[in-house]
Amino acid sequence: MRQLNAVVLLDKPSGCTSNAVLQQVRKIYGAKKAGHTGSLDPAATGMLPICFGEGTKLCGYLLNAAKTYEAEGLLGAVTDTDDADGQIIKQSDVPEIAIEKMQQVVSGFLGESMQRPPIYSAIKKNGIRAHKMARNGETPELESRLVNVHEIELLHFDGNRFSVRMRVSKGTYVRAIVRDIGENLGCGAHVTTLRRLSVSPFDGHVMHSVEQMQEHTDKLLLNVDEIISDWPRQTLDETTALKFRHGSKPPFENASLPSDKLLRIYGPEDSFLGLGKISDGRLETVRIIGSQLQ
Repeated sequence: MRQLNAVVLLDKPSGCTSNAVLQQVRKIYGAKKAGHTGSLDPAATGMLPICFGEGTKLCGYLLNAAKTYEAEGLLGAVTDTDDADGQIIKQSDVPEIAIEKMQQVVSGFLGESMQRPPIYSAIKKNGIRAHKMARNGETPELESRLVNVHEIELLHFDGNRFSVRMRVSKGTYVRAIVRDIGENLGCGAHVTTLRRLSVSPFDGHVMHSVEQMQEHTDKLLLNVDEIISDWPRQTLDETTALKFRHGSKPPFENASLPSDKLLRIYGPEDSFLGLGKISDGRLETVRIIGSQLQ
């Protein structure tokens, strides 16, 4: 096993848990330490950033990132999991729905709203995962939570099947949005396929399959600071960089940078040092990150 510090963008296949495929990728790279940045349901596919070594220190920041999905929904059938993996608990006739009506319902989810999470979810209730309670025959009462749908678009509709693309905030359940679209139309719905297209800031980046990783390995790796590439950055001279690494809070002024906001900090020769912030005219060390890709 090697001390690898990097990130790779996995195109997660369907039919496996996020943790199972994480362990598979970790073995491919021979990495001592690895983590992912937010689970996908077993049936879901798409972008799952996997962080190695020092990159795992930054995984948590991607949990809060906006994510883009495409989902297909089937009207007229409600399942206990809100997707095709569950048992059908209610079936209804699908009324004739004009495309304009469908577009109106879908666009109604744009912006902030209170969402009722699926009972088959990782949310904890009294210290127990909701999906574990549901599998034991219980019905956990989960509180609605504030979510934000930044973008949503109806891609296709043929009378009982529809597909949507959406960009959503942390904690938004796409399964719940599809379920609620069906509820608004009076016939119910569930997700049949779900794919994560991107995780910010990796919008537009190429994802790689497990097979491609086995073939190309290190050629597909990114530096760990790519995880926070959308943050403001500051490059330090050698003296200030040394003080930053020692956590001594050197005096620092830069009117172009936000105060008390996390920054990417670099040293001479563009070496990534870690996370910092400017507070009360001083540069505070928030987290030291080791070397980049190696």
